[in-house]
Amino acid sequence: MNQPTESAVPLWYWVIAAVALLWNLTGCAFFGMELFAQEALMQSMTEPQKEWARSIPGWIYFVYGLAVTTGVAGSIGLFLRKGWTTLMFAICLVAVIVQMVYTMIIGGGLQAMGPSGLVAPSLVIVFAAALLWFSRFARSRGWFGQVSPTVAT
Repeated sequence: MNQPTESAVPLWYWVIAAVALLWNLTGCAFFGMELFAQEALMQSMTEPQKEWARSIPGWIYFVYGLAVTTGVAGSIGLFLRKGWTTLMFAICLVAVIVQMVYTMIIGGGLQAMGPSGLVAPSLVIVFAAALLWFSRFARSRGWFGQVSPTVAT
């Protein structure tokens, strides 16, 4: 009778986990394109925008890679229902904020891209924050740390 109790995980949890993984894999694809096809991505940019894009320092790409890697890891952690998921999403959020603040504010992206250039970075920050919040919520509900997943409808 002394079996550990498992908190049932609702179906919408798995939907959020799937959306999180797709979102973060898309981020990996964009990261790969920026690393390996930057010139092709810049074809539709103006000269000042191209200059700005080329001026981004290498360490920002490290931070970008950290953000997408920990985002994917956190998303996988949601599927595995692991306690480290929250840590991965916390690192991801910090990396995203560092990357976006540097590229858009310190590095001059706002001047090069204009106010509309803040839409995508803002969306990325909001999504990263939402995933961190969700992982904390899931952990507080006891949905992490179980051996076998239980789905509640």
